[in-house]
Amino acid sequence: MKLVGRLKSAELAAKAMVRMPYPPFDVLVARTSSGEVLAIEDACNHAGASLAVGEMRGDCVVCPMHGYVFELRSGRLKSPRGLCADQRTFEVREEGDEIVVWDTFSLDVSP
Repeated sequence: MKLVGRLKSAELAAKAMVRMPYPPFDVLVARTSSGEVLAIEDACNHAGASLAVGEMRGDCVVCPMHGYVFELRSGRLKSPRGLCADQRTFEVREEGDEIVVWDTFSLDVSP
């Protein structure tokens, strides 16, 4: 597991989204209206648009380019079905006043 990054909990209000750099791409970190913090790869798998500039609807994000809808929790494409791959997800933990994002798919074994 590899650390993607950290941000202050206060930087992420309810129904807010921020882009966190994680070269060679970015990660979208979002807080839903219920207060849950979730993270998925920021670039839409369909055409590469930044999901962070899209619209959050409940626990989903809508791509600003073509309106594709992805579940933030699972990364699954909800609409339109079957037209592109699901988004990669990341593990998120709130630790005190920080939000910590982890890449669980990384082969990097450093602490």
